[in-house]
Amino acid sequence: MSIPLLLFACLIGIIFNLGFSAVFLQPDWSLALLLAALLAHRGNWLWVSFATGAHDLVLHWSVFISLPWVLLTPIIITWSDAQIGPSLLQRMFAMLMVISSIFFAGWSFPSCILTLLLCLIFWHLIARFYVQPA
Repeated sequence: MSIPLLLFACLIGIIFNLGFSAVFLQPDWSLALLLAALLAHRGNWLWVSFATGAHDLVLHWSVFISLPWVLLTPIIITWSDAQIGPSLLQRMFAMLMVISSIFFAGWSFPSCILTLLLCLIFWHLIARFYVQPA
């Protein structure tokens, strides 16, 4: 999946969050997509961090909501992979860590659960592009 396509989808997610926030309960579309891209491949950390900073500025008026946790995610995953081997458990912990940041920023618990579920779906779809045949 190409980076410009993912960034465009994140922009559409930010527009959904801004446009329909008062109408119904919804997940954080762009954070779920950015986090899924980061969890699918650690090498995406640079553009994901810039896009997360823009996401935080637009939606929260501060870059200190989820950007610090997104910046820590590749470090934690790399360190834990070196210590105990690559596993989904480390990535699930990192996903919960980043999504909990929006809960503490004032998002409702159902919105955080929806973001988590959406992130799992996006993660599965994006990871299929990085899978190498055996």
